[in-house]
Amino acid sequence: MKCYIEITLLPSGDITSYFLWGKVYQQLHLALVEIQDSNHKVKVGISFPDYDADSYQLGCKLRLFSQSREVLERLNVNKWFSRLSDYTHITSIRDVPEPVDGHAFFKRVQPKSSNERLARRKAKREGVSYEQALAHYDGRKEQRSKAPFVYIKSQSSGERYRLLIDRLDAEVSQVEGRFSTYGLSSSSSVPLF
Repeated sequence: MKCYIEITLLPSGDITSYFLWGKVYQQLHLALVEIQDSNHKVKVGISFPDYDADSYQLGCKLRLFSQSREVLERLNVNKWFSRLSDYTHITSIRDVPEPVDGHAFFKRVQPKSSNERLARRKAKREGVSYEQALAHYDGRKEQRSKAPFVYIKSQSSGERYRLLIDRLDAEVSQVEGRFSTYGLSSSSSVPLF
């Protein structure tokens, strides 16, 4: 990744960073959807410079990375974040400094947590009763994740869900590829500095 934009959240007494993360990430997701390719991938990856897994915090900064300035210009973050201008600070496009401290993967975590939720889904998909589906998961241990998260509202269903985000340090210097419309990837890394 050669260039980036940094977005800093500016929480206030009545607006918390958790609330802001939800609003910021919702807008970011919509912006990334606008520039996705036919495979639903984008050329923009994200990082959280203040990510702290031990305290389950994303911090208050977000960096958007790309191989070219043109991609970040096309993203047009100022347009997407205009209604949040009092609560965010957005830098201009900058070059990634050399050397960097390393690279990391920021990826989505989707634990199969609730047996009840899985049973409802199975019943709906397979046309079986809820009781039959629930019996299928009898004795299954539920999975949980303590990864930091952002609440997102689904544009299709209107329901809120948690977007859990994990960070894994990359052993190689940089792995390039494509990112999801959340800016996350388990196979494409972003620089750390």
